[in-house]
Amino acid sequence: MLGPTLPCEPASDPGQVFASRGWLAGETANFRALILKRGIPIEVPAGQPVYRADEEATGIYGVFAGGIGVEGAHARQSPVLGHVHRAGDWFGIRGPLDAGPRLWTFRAMEPSQVLLIPNNRLLPLMQSDPSVAISVGRLAEQANRLAAWGMRDLLTPDAGQRLASVLLRVVGMGEVVPRDLKGFWLTHQQLGEMANLSRHHVGRKLALFETMGWISCNYNRIRICDAQALTDYAYGDGES
Repeated sequence: MLGPTLPCEPASDPGQVFASRGWLAGETANFRALILKRGIPIEVPAGQPVYRADEEATGIYGVFAGGIGVEGAHARQSPVLGHVHRAGDWFGIRGPLDAGPRLWTFRAMEPSQVLLIPNNRLLPLMQSDPSVAISVGRLAEQANRLAAWGMRDLLTPDAGQRLASVLLRVVGMGEVVPRDLKGFWLTHQQLGEMANLSRHHVGRKLALFETMGWISCNYNRIRICDAQALTDYAYGDGES
C-alpha cells in the first residue's frame, strides 16, 4: 500500500488524460465519469512504491502523470523491472476481482500522480450493475495483452530492435508527453533490465538512435523525437 504519500492537486486534468488514452478511453463518457468521481488523486515521489508484492489489494490505480514501474520475479529470483505504465494506463485489477495479495511491486520511476479507486467505492458499483463489472473486468484482459506484448518484445532476436520496441512500449508508443521537459526518467540500467541487455549495450544502441534523430538523451532522460521512424525500425524486417 502507499507509503508517506498524500492526496494532491492534479498537475493535469485526470478526466482529459483518461478520456484520451487507456482503459477508460474505450468506455462510455458516462461510465468514465462514474469511475473518476470516486477517485482519490495521489502524488507518488520518485522511488516510492505505490504498493509492494504480497500486500493487500485495496483498489485499482490509474496513472495521469509520470511513470509507474512494474517489478516482479519468480520465487527463486530477485525482482526486476519489466514495464512502465504511463498516463492513461491502469493497474491493480486484482483488487476488485478477489482482493488477494498483490503479485507485483509498482514503483514511481519519476514524480508521478495516480488516481486510486478504492475497493469500497468500486465494488458496490460492480455488485449493483453487471455492465460496470464487465467494464472493470476488461482491465484483466488488457493486463493479459500487456504481458503478451512484453514477452513478444523479449523474443526479438536483434538487440537494437528489441531495445527500440521495449523503449517505445515503456514511454507510451509516442502517445505520451513526458512530465519533465528533458524527457522520461529512464536509466541505461533500467532499460537493460527490461530489454535483457547490458547497460553498456544499451548505451551504444541509444547513441545510434540519437544519431538517427529518433530520440534525444540527457542524463537519465530520454525524449522520443520521431516515434514513427523508431517504430518502423523496431518492428521492421531489417536488422542492425
